[in-house]
Amino acid sequence: MSMQEILESAGLPAQRGVYTGRDKPDAYYTFLRLLGTPAVNADDEEKERREMYRVTLFHKGDFEAQLDKTKEVLKAAGVYINSIDAESYETETGYWLVPITVEILKEE
Repeated sequence: MSMQEILESAGLPAQRGVYTGRDKPDAYYTFLRLLGTPAVNADDEEKERREMYRVTLFHKGDFEAQLDKTKEVLKAAGVYINSIDAESYETETGYWLVPITVEILKEE
């Protein structure tokens, strides 16, 4: 399952990089891969790959319930949550931004 599919299972749209939808919803995710490295090598071949992502929850209003749902679907998909970083508020757009750093192991 891709990172986009995992995030969308929490009930919000998700896009890599910048959200480009014509009309932005009141809540959505963006995600970027920060790192991709071999995690397990055997017989000179990569058997598992470690990928780290920065997921950002954008939300107009109280985001706590959606953040809980986000953590729930990430954990259910086998994604490890490294950190939930400092939230910020964009006065120009009215969105709260909640950055989440996650890690997943993928078998090759």
